[in-house]
Amino acid sequence: MKKALCLVQKHMFSKEDIQRLEAGIKDIYQRYYSEEKINMLWMVMPKGYAYSERKASNASVIMVEVDNDITQTKREELMGLISKFLLDNFEISPLDSVITVANSSFVNAFFEAQRKRIHPLYRPWITLKMMTTALVSKFTQGYLRLRVKY
Repeated sequence: MKKALCLVQKHMFSKEDIQRLEAGIKDIYQRYYSEEKINMLWMVMPKGYAYSERKASNASVIMVEVDNDITQTKREELMGLISKFLLDNFEISPLDSVITVANSSFVNAFFEAQRKRIHPLYRPWITLKMMTTALVSKFTQGYLRLRVKY
């Protein structure tokens, strides 16, 4: 199962908005790329954690995993469809979103690098906390939310 990691600004989206975002991205993925299911992981960043053009930003970051053999044409099509979805449904300008359609090898290396940042002794405990937080969020908020430490 592929993954998508979405970083959004706190208070920018309601719980229902995040659920609609997730449904829309999954629909685009399954309709235009693959019928394979995709796990959406959400990180809700506190206000002031994003910065661009030398000022505070409301930018959202979406990284969607695809197969390593995807063509550049298909990659660009998916990025364009997600960008259009954000603009049409949430009035998010393409200037306020970073959309990455990344190969599985890159996405897996990214998650592995994050895992390796944690001391090996603490990895099982941190992994358990992360999974618990995500599952509780799924039942209470309707989406898999990862903890942001601040």
